Amino acid sequence: MFNKMKAVLASLIISILIFSTGVSAYDDIAQNSPYFYAVEYLRRNDVFQNSKLFKPDILISKAEFIKYLVLLNSPKFEPAPRVTLPFTDTSNNAWYAPYFKEAIKLGILFNKEEKINPYQKLTILNALELLYHSRGIPIPREYVGSIPYKDVKRNKRSQAIVMRSISLGVVSPEKSDFFGLYKRVTRAKAAHMIYKMDLVDLRDPGMSIGMTSFDLGLQKIINSWDLIKSNFVDRDELDDKELSNKAIKAMIETLDDPYSVYFDQTENQNFNDIIDGSFEGIGAFVAVDENENVIIVSPIQGSPAEKAGVEAGDIILKVDDYNAEGEPLHDVVNKIKGPKGTIVKLTFLRNGRKVIIPVTRGVINVNSTEYEVIGSGNIMHIKLINFNQIASGEFREIVEIISNNSKIKGVVLDMRNNPGGLLDVAIKMLGHLLPNESPAVQIKYNYFNLTQNTSGEGVLKDLPIVVLVNKGSASASEIVAGALQEVRGAPVIGETTFGKGTVQEVNYFGDDSSLKLTVAKWLTPYGKSINGNGITPNIEIKQGGAENEDRQLDRAILELKKLIK
Repeated sequence: MFNKMKAVLASLIISILIFSTGVSAYDDIAQNSPYFYAVEYLRRNDVFQNSKLFKPDILISKAEFIKYLVLLNSPKFEPAPRVTLPFTDTSNNAWYAPYFKEAIKLGILFNKEEKINPYQKLTILNALELLYHSRGIPIPREYVGSIPYKDVKRNKRSQAIVMRSISLGVVSPEKSDFFGLYKRVTRAKAAHMIYKMDLVDLRDPGMSIGMTSFDLGLQKIINSWDLIKSNFVDRDELDDKELSNKAIKAMIETLDDPYSVYFDQTENQNFNDIIDGSFEGIGAFVAVDENENVIIVSPIQGSPAEKAGVEAGDIILKVDDYNAEGEPLHDVVNKIKGPKGTIVKLTFLRNGRKVIIPVTRGVINVNSTEYEVIGSGNIMHIKLINFNQIASGEFREIVEIISNNSKIKGVVLDMRNNPGGLLDVAIKMLGHLLPNESPAVQIKYNYFNLTQNTSGEGVLKDLPIVVLVNKGSASASEIVAGALQEVRGAPVIGETTFGKGTVQEVNYFGDDSSLKLTVAKWLTPYGKSINGNGITPNIEIKQGGAENEDRQLDRAILELKKLIK
């Protein structure tokens, strides 16, 4: 039953792209790689460690494959300092020894075996046998039926296990008439086979004895679908896509989480446009506050919303005649968005009074960064506007400009009204600002915690820096501010930030729909919870002042000059 649960959960937690605040996988496993799901699934289960490179094409040994199986099937496993193995060709002091000992307990290896050949390069057949042992599945010995694969026909011992494995979807033949029985297994291929076998459910689908509430609930959904498709009076008029879309949306609504959203094909494209940095609408980032109000986090600089007078903190009451109070975030956003040139009338609650603002929608091109040299030519003022897909490259270019200008002695990192974006972009930026392998953020999943470290060269790690934030700074901008404040002791100036401390992952389906799901909470490097609390500045400064006066920036420059030697 546990494996059935894993099979369903995998479709939810394996993210093709860890978008809004998810964690990226490896630099050498592309998002469109056929191995991405498998590698990410095993990484989430602590089989693979977080590192810059996965090295998918390395041929692995039998010992390494057994280690993977042990870590997946024994999550609480701790290597014993001393073990004794019964095999004639292994060492009790080798790195693999404790894993082999655990493998015996799990039934992956057997005491009666004389030799293991731990460093032998793994073949497909070897891997299949170990996989069957790891699941407690008897290896089939005879196969009745036609076999189209030349190499399998010549090896009678392999026929049953190979044909069974193909039918289960664990492996696929190389060609229509050649399986690839003795092909060496790469690390990526090993991950794919383990993943596929781990999701196999070998029970009778109709079995209900001993089923958990999870199993029964899932079976009820499946049975309901079958009944509707078979017996509904107008079944020929049913739209399968609409049925599945609405069923998933109904499940998501029961989560009562404004940041978990199912996007159908059209909605998914709109979401990707925003991530890519261009869309049509009013140009404002929104969220849900602690009272379940849909609230403006920040208008985008230069957007129709900003020009019309929309402000951070405005609570949306109505969109034209649509009552937005208590409505799901995604529904409100869809009402606000629309073609350029059209007008939407927004009713806000601002400081206890209603404000009605008409906004003409436009094409919103979300800039990621802006910079200028200020002061006496020795301070770089960097405005981080958004953590979208292009922000990382733009920030790297600014870092190079600073590195090549010896006159610049300090940085003001301005993240005011920055609503956040992609977690991996924030981590990459911190890689320029913190020493290599510095803790950037703690991520708290259901069953484990993960500390995400930086992996950059820390080019600006010794350059004095001051951080500017306000109540419109959220999510990824809070991650950057919290890490710089705690790890580097950088002064944070301005106002307490928004306080969005949850992690969403975007999971794509084959029909171009997607599920954005809250999967974790994040904490600062030293364990401070941000959700609902925000980052508290070292020096609190309200903006106010004259129209062209920037009190917060002025104070940041003053504090930075104290740090510049």
